[in-house]
Amino acid sequence: MGRLQNPAGKASPAVVDTEADDIGKEEPRKGRLRLDAVKSIRKMIFSGELAPGERLREVALSEELGMSRTPIREAFRTLAGEGLIDLLPNRSVIVSVPDKSEAADVFTVLGALEALAGQLATQRMSLEQIEILGELHADLAHYFETANRLAYLEANRLIHEYIVEASDSPSLVLAWRLLLPRAERARHVTTLDHDRWAEAFQEHCEIYAAIVARDEARLKQLLESHFANGVESLKKSEARKRATERAEIYAGRSG
Repeated sequence: MGRLQNPAGKASPAVVDTEADDIGKEEPRKGRLRLDAVKSIRKMIFSGELAPGERLREVALSEELGMSRTPIREAFRTLAGEGLIDLLPNRSVIVSVPDKSEAADVFTVLGALEALAGQLATQRMSLEQIEILGELHADLAHYFETANRLAYLEANRLIHEYIVEASDSPSLVLAWRLLLPRAERARHVTTLDHDRWAEAFQEHCEIYAAIVARDEARLKQLLESHFANGVESLKKSEARKRATERAEIYAGRSG
């Protein structure tokens, strides 16, 4: 996209309204602060620094992030829309507790969207775009080999985003972005299982190879199974959790 230019030959105004100029600068600044707050709090939730069910306090977060309470409050509304936090009737705010069944449904729908995006991307990606995707994949491999989980998840997000954007379908991209925050949280859960993490990385290797070969049918199948395997991982994680809870109950009764 080209850089926006001022109309050619347009003279600068002789008088500058400094108050209006200050207001114009203030509004973008407020928007940036809100986005910064959203990104920071979202990262804290994804990393587990803010645990499910934990109460969020405006004052503490504003001090930690070095900003006023207003962008924090606005960030809460955005994050609530993403399903990452709950705004309770008593005006308190807590980190939402993930619903595994909902996460599985989100993965299923997202898988269908990305499978379609992948098919379109293999038709439309330029050689330069495929080369950039290769660089992202190399980053993913490095973070997997060094067991840098958070960096791996960010590289993973960038790869999925790059493929969807390469579909060059605004409607598809919009639908994908609406579901993305919920899916990202589920991804952070599945990578806690090292076996699933290794499987997911291998799947990414095959996905990249299919894009390079411009094999639409193969890519569609790989992306669908990639998300289906994520759903199965979530189900196994929930089953292990229930088994642990039962074991604790039995141990307590026998003690």
